Amino acid sequence: MTKRPKAVPRSGAGGGADPVRRAAHAALLAFASRPENAEELVGRFTPPAFGARDRAFLRELVYGALRWRNRLDFALGRFLEKAPDRLPPPVREALRLGAYQLLFLDRVPAHGAVNASVELAGEGRWERGLVNAVLRKVPAPLAPPGDPEERLVVWESHPRWLARRWAASLGPGGARARCEADNAEGPLVLRANPRRTSPEALAARLAEEGVATEPGLADPGCLRVVSQGAALTRTAAFAGGLFIVQDEASSLVARYAGARPGDRALDACAAPGGKTAALAWAAAPGGRAVAADLSLARLGRLRENCARIGEDVPAAVMDASRPAFGEAFDLVLVDAPCSGLGVLRRHPDARWRLREEDLALHGARQRGILREAGGAVRPGGRLVYAVCSNEPEETEEVAASFDRPGFAPDRGEGALPPAARRFLGPDGALRIRPEEAPGLDGFFAMRWRRGG
Repeated sequence: MTKRPKAVPRSGAGGGADPVRRAAHAALLAFASRPENAEELVGRFTPPAFGARDRAFLRELVYGALRWRNRLDFALGRFLEKAPDRLPPPVREALRLGAYQLLFLDRVPAHGAVNASVELAGEGRWERGLVNAVLRKVPAPLAPPGDPEERLVVWESHPRWLARRWAASLGPGGARARCEADNAEGPLVLRANPRRTSPEALAARLAEEGVATEPGLADPGCLRVVSQGAALTRTAAFAGGLFIVQDEASSLVARYAGARPGDRALDACAAPGGKTAALAWAAAPGGRAVAADLSLARLGRLRENCARIGEDVPAAVMDASRPAFGEAFDLVLVDAPCSGLGVLRRHPDARWRLREEDLALHGARQRGILREAGGAVRPGGRLVYAVCSNEPEETEEVAASFDRPGFAPDRGEGALPPAARRFLGPDGALRIRPEEAPGLDGFFAMRWRRGG
């Protein structure tokens, strides 16, 4: 098992339950009681007094313990009389937190991880003694199960229903490759603001500020962050609006949408605004993007993000399944709410929050949104449906069900950079599968043109 180097937090690095580990333990207990989005969870349990280093370590602990939960339980179970799930929650989460540090983080002192978890387990002698005894044995060599399904569930740490589903649809090798892609942490990707800089100039500017980058894999407008000597949000490049944070797959979906100079484009499910920005750039000069979202708070953050990059984007609170516009747009993008199974590497919490039956529920909602959004497309305009999922209930089945009169499939090949055209299928749909495109998020998109 390969460990990843991570900086030790300043607070309590030598041992004991320092504030960072206490916050991580509290966050994991909260998740066990009521699963929620990991980013929001970390934000909720981050005290204002935490500096950048402590914030980063807290995120590492929470995300790592969630991502590898099943493998951690597998490692712990060798030394327990009953399964970790049957232990008192404070003990269980203390064990998982300690095991994650011991098995995955090579710059965290073992005694610090063990001592902190012992304190977190509670005041009782039994609880503290159990945690101490088990964690001192956990670093013993560990091998994956031989059974293919058990490997996906235990070693790759995915829920059984998802392991079985992918094994049936992708085959054992494909399912393993997808699970491994989920467990490879997503890189930080930037898309250069074409109104203010170029990817090459942005890379040079960031290098001067201690941020090393490399070119994107499939989108020439993107840069992948290799290392940071400074927080991106504190760079002059960030303050100057020279980039947005956007994964390459998400950027490719915005390109596939095919906005052209002079277009009026609607991003119907817009927050946090990365695709809105990309549409605004493509529609210039002479056009503009309009953002709509159901959440007023999320729209507020979107407008702040767009203002930083110099884009004045009109925003409207709107339920995408009940558009507030008539046939007003040359392009409507429906980046629909979905399961997020294509971006598990960025959202490890989702694998434990979702149920298989949720996919059909998402699909039903998506079909309704897509059909109604078509009413905002003017004759001759385009409608684009996108989700960060590769599951048929949310992708092909939704696209096949779209039967609004006057719309016909429209290939988006010309809007994509050459390196990304391999993701287009014969039906014109954009399919980015993590196991086939290492380093990219999973996405699906389909485009239609309305007859004039």
